[in-house]
Amino acid sequence: MSKTKRPQKLSDKAQKDAEAAIFAAELGSVPEIDLHGQTVNQALSMLDGFLNHECLQGTEAVKIIHGRGTGALQKAVRLFLQDHPLVVILKDASSMSQQGGVTYAALERVK
Repeated sequence: MSKTKRPQKLSDKAQKDAEAAIFAAELGSVPEIDLHGQTVNQALSMLDGFLNHECLQGTEAVKIIHGRGTGALQKAVRLFLQDHPLVVILKDASSMSQQGGVTYAALERVK
């Protein structure tokens, strides 16, 4: 999975801004949550609170560490993010060491 776009159509500017936020997140330090060792239900509850908090803080992108494992947590997290109203776009980590175990999400800007 390279990029997953939300069902709604983003303006070209919003799409570019979201992609730039994720690119910057991969290069620098951004808020992150590590969901290793959590059940799917625990992880999704923690993730929802994290996304809400970071959006209210004005954070543009976040790093979600779900690990590779069996893939169950990774799949659940990505499905959750695809439907989350605060998430604009998702992207797998680009670095080989993180691929499949880390997802970046650009967040909706609070007006």
